[in-house]
Amino acid sequence: GVVIGARWVDTNTGDAETPDCRSCLVGIELNAGRDDNLYAATPPLEALRRVLSHAGTWPRGKPRKRRSVMINDVRRAYFYAKIQRYVYIEVPREDPRAGPDVLGKLRLCLYGTRDAAKGWQEELSKQLEQIGFSRGVGHPSVYWHPDRQICTIVHGDDYVSSGMDVDLLWLEQELAKAY
Repeated sequence: GVVIGARWVDTNTGDAETPDCRSCLVGIELNAGRDDNLYAATPPLEALRRVLSHAGTWPRGKPRKRRSVMINDVRRAYFYAKIQRYVYIEVPREDPRAGPDVLGKLRLCLYGTRDAAKGWQEELSKQLEQIGFSRGVGHPSVYWHPDRQICTIVHGDDYVSSGMDVDLLWLEQELAKAY
């Protein structure tokens, strides 16, 4: 296994008048060399064009029905992915259990670890396939739901989908149940 550092990062996602402060534990893992097994795919621009083209065409057999585009973001996405290797973190000093000889073993991915994006991509793929999506043959970040006629691409924790409103609402509810 590998031992990495971990620190709390505080951010204000609000503004000066209405602050919304959050703390997130992040790993500090240095790049020890290129390893293609640790990276997630990035959808090409053509994938987004595919979703937008799908949204802009009339569905067969449904005259005067328009498709919509929906964008979703999964909060704390990497924490849903199981880690694929043995990674231990130095317990941050803010933790009452912290000490010079105290390590924590990660069971889920942590922001800042090298394989977090790949683990999240595997998790989201599994979830989308469980609800009826097929993964693209040409690119692993493109998905199609044949029954609901939903076209989806995923980049990191962001989903861009096109389909009928009722089907997009269904997808949004499925994502909310899972994440």
